[in-house]
Amino acid sequence: MRTRTGNLCPQMCVSDVQLCPEGYGDDSCPSGQSLCIDGTCSDACGDIPARNNPCGCKFQYPPEDAKGLVPCATFPDVTIEHYNADDLSQLTDFCSDKFNVSGSAPFWGDWSGDQELPDDTEVSSGRRFWAGSQCPKAPKYGYTYKEPLWIGAFSCVGAEVLILLIWVVYKYLREIPIRRMRHGESSGFTTGTASAAAAVSSEKITAKEKPADVESKTSKASSDDTGSESA
Repeated sequence: MRTRTGNLCPQMCVSDVQLCPEGYGDDSCPSGQSLCIDGTCSDACGDIPARNNPCGCKFQYPPEDAKGLVPCATFPDVTIEHYNADDLSQLTDFCSDKFNVSGSAPFWGDWSGDQELPDDTEVSSGRRFWAGSQCPKAPKYGYTYKEPLWIGAFSCVGAEVLILLIWVVYKYLREIPIRRMRHGESSGFTTGTASAAAAVSSEKITAKEKPADVESKTSKASSDDTGSESA
């Protein structure tokens, strides 16, 4: 354990600024100024965006119990001896004694925690929480893919894929007769081509045989002529 100095006391968040410790509510601001939602004093609090409210603990979507909470003025730096960051009760006890925070208040997020309001307040009911440095980590938001937007997108894509598959099957079935007809024409063309080629080959063979026939006939005619002369 060691001694630490700094802005160690958590921010006090209240449902009504009258629940703030004395000197850390509206009475902490100069004349003409008010305590704004960011814990500072200003005469133009309306210009400060709501996201600057430390009582939201930087949550993108603060819980319902945190809505309506406003901060007291920020506590000044303190020095704590034998500081133990894990002992939150030591921290809150020290800050309560140091800044006259009467009663008790749970930490931000412990919405059902015991609330003990100060006796000297005019507020009959209200809520107080330690926040600031003791805020829990804000959750990281992401898609669960169960949101209506994603369900609609997946439905559209699924419908388009189904339509495409139906079209492919329909197109395939409708083209079966056409493919058969083309296959038949192709087979007939191949047979006709083969027949034509065979006819051409036969003609060529016949053409080659014709000179021999002519020669044979010529020889026969010569023999006949010779025989006639001898007679």
